[in-house]
Amino acid sequence: MTQVRRRFVWEIDWNLLRTFTVIVQEGSLTAARDKLSLSQPTISNALRRLEEHMGDR
Repeated sequence: MTQVRRRFVWEIDWNLLRTFTVIVQEGSLTAARDKLSLSQPTISNALRRLEEHMGDR
């Protein structure tokens, strides 16, 4: 495994990936919020943090 991949695996917040997966599966932030029983700002913040970590939208 390359150094970059190792760093990604150790540094990623796996809850952010889970939230992203639910957003995709449910088709919207609102549906993901309901499925995860989280607030809209929490869902939006998780998505923003994942985008920052990945360096892409």
